[in-house]
Amino acid sequence: MLLAGVLGLGVSCTKFDVDVHSAYTEETFPKTPDQFVAVTGPVYTAARGYFDNYFSLQTAGADEVIVPTRGGDWFDGGKWRDMHYHSWSPSHEVVRDTWDWGFNAIGTCNRVLSVLEKAEDSAQKNQTVAEIKTMRAWYYFMMMDTYGNIPLVKTFDTGTELPKTTPRAEVYSFITSELEENLALLSEDKTEATYGRPTKWFAHALLAKVYLNGQVYAQAMDWNKVVDHANMVIASGKYALENDFLAQFMPDNGASSPEPIFSIPYDAARATGNTLFNRVLHYAHRQTFELSVNPWNGWSAPPAYFDLFEDSDNRKQQWLHGQQYNSTGQPLIYNGMNIVINPYSYNLLPGSDFDIGGADDGGRLAGARCIKYYPDKNQISNNAGNDVVVFRLADVLLMKAEAILRGATNGSLTEAVTAANQVRQRAFPVNPEKHFTAGSLTLDAIYKERGLEFTFELTRRTDMIRFGKWEDALLFKPANAGESHKRLFPVPARAMTNNGNLTQNPGY
Repeated sequence: MLLAGVLGLGVSCTKFDVDVHSAYTEETFPKTPDQFVAVTGPVYTAARGYFDNYFSLQTAGADEVIVPTRGGDWFDGGKWRDMHYHSWSPSHEVVRDTWDWGFNAIGTCNRVLSVLEKAEDSAQKNQTVAEIKTMRAWYYFMMMDTYGNIPLVKTFDTGTELPKTTPRAEVYSFITSELEENLALLSEDKTEATYGRPTKWFAHALLAKVYLNGQVYAQAMDWNKVVDHANMVIASGKYALENDFLAQFMPDNGASSPEPIFSIPYDAARATGNTLFNRVLHYAHRQTFELSVNPWNGWSAPPAYFDLFEDSDNRKQQWLHGQQYNSTGQPLIYNGMNIVINPYSYNLLPGSDFDIGGADDGGRLAGARCIKYYPDKNQISNNAGNDVVVFRLADVLLMKAEAILRGATNGSLTEAVTAANQVRQRAFPVNPEKHFTAGSLTLDAIYKERGLEFTFELTRRTDMIRFGKWEDALLFKPANAGESHKRLFPVPARAMTNNGNLTQNPGY
């Protein structure tokens, strides 16, 4: 806490013109566990931005959501329209703010490492340094995934020279080597003490994710490495699928859940930033979930995505649709209207390219609403207490299955079917005819299963690109096959202005 005010001021690693002085002197470098926690706190505080602009960047242009204008609501300068149509520019607000968040977090990691490196050698120091380097690799992974060729800065004291753009393949190599080199120093525990911090299993899951997308990032097909790292997580025995799919996302979720490998802790009062319930719920759902605020009524599922979910699939329970009710079970009424959520009633107003509103308020009832992160009735203002899951066992299992189908030689088709069916069987526990077989488990089936399993878990854009679906048509948006450069976002105009050494991504 002593350093939260000092180290918590993120400084972008693409601009070094701010003097930051550590509160530690040579006599008071961290020595005790509590002091190490105090030094590293800002790295984890920064992670809460994962569910803000980065969430929007990864989600709003994919097929899992649409954020249409609803009678004037949610136009927001056209930023959601541009995300849906893939018509963003280097000056787009979400593109800019996500870049700032990611590189501020990386800068914070570098600054914390500069403090830790001066501490006396100890096992505690070595583990803490490994944790921060692992967190930095995770931040770099997200920036590489979204922006491609990015500046790669490994130290805090860089002098006056501004960093240049580093090719994506080189960033890929840095991330994988950094994670591999620090694996042995990370904790193997799954406890309250390691919750929200990177463990050895976090690093294995992240490596599997990076290697799975290696063909996109660096023309590297490291399918065997995906299986190797997935197997390490599976064989650890630390994790098991949650019996109730939605339990791991509830407001009281936390370290006791057996499935999440890494989560970001949120609290309605002390660790704010989880505002997802506000984005998805209709205003009237305040009465359903006993909230103290009116939600914002925006984000909803396009019909084609909603239709992926069969009625017998347990995961369909995450969607609100049809007649809505208040907390006492009575039909929900708002402004004299019976609230019936229609998953299909997206009708553009005449002369509009994205407005589905109307005088009868019908546009505000369009689209199924996702409550995977169940609304927290103890929310404070606009903040909920659900911790946000970043990596979990289901993802590891499906990554293993996919890598085998793509050509990994250190796993069999039988292993792939077994891994994928662990996820599938939870969704269809009494419908064995819905389970995978050697004949039905294809890459297309894996792609669909990932959509069903990971709604709003910030995997869909990356999955769509890896499976060659990113340019497909969306609701209102035609296919844009000639715009493969949109698989990357542009370097923000402000970053280019501040640092003349940066190179813009092709096509922008």
